[in-house]
Amino acid sequence: MRTQGIMPTGIMRTGIIGRFALLAAFTTALCVHACALAAPENAEIEAVWKKQQITFVYRGYSTFYTCSALRQKLRSILTELGARDTLTLHGYACDDSSGNARFDVLLESPVAATEENVAALTGYSSEQRLVARVRGEPLPGAADLERFPASWETISFSRNRSMRLDAGDCELVEQLLRAILPLLSVQIVSNNLRCSPFGNLRPPRLTVLALVAQQPDPSAVTNAAVP
Repeated sequence: MRTQGIMPTGIMRTGIIGRFALLAAFTTALCVHACALAAPENAEIEAVWKKQQITFVYRGYSTFYTCSALRQKLRSILTELGARDTLTLHGYACDDSSGNARFDVLLESPVAATEENVAALTGYSSEQRLVARVRGEPLPGAADLERFPASWETISFSRNRSMRLDAGDCELVEQLLRAILPLLSVQIVSNNLRCSPFGNLRPPRLTVLALVAQQPDPSAVTNAAVP
């Protein structure tokens, strides 16, 4: 049995953010496949951020993680799949000597700024409006959503060095595939995961298309600053 350092399975939490994200997840999920096929790889599209609060539970059978290692591994994977750098991971019931762990994941990830997605992100129930009014929390409208350029990029879990995955991470990737990837703008390209409770011989073989925010061109920013 391997010991590395991480733990979480994903459901939406209740509350304004959670209920809103749950509604948005069902709506935007319908667009992920169509949008990924419609937009050529690396072609720039307009996107907006979708906030979600997810509970992820990791259950290890062949690989155990320390809490800090699991947190680092989750951060590297979710960031590569498009999560904003505001990503926060709160560990609960996380014991370094146990193969089980739970994390509350608060993240923002890109979704295509389609009319349907924007409507899903800004359509509030009467209950949500009442709760927001009582708490004094403003509910963003369509004009308040931050818009930015993004593109669909192919990401191989077995070849991506930033993720730092090895053969022992197969269970983690398999559980993320079930619990969190369906909630992101991610389209599966090929799934050759073969996780064994007796150990694995090579890194997880999974390839996806993920909607990722485009990084600003440093040279363009520098040139714009020069009078």
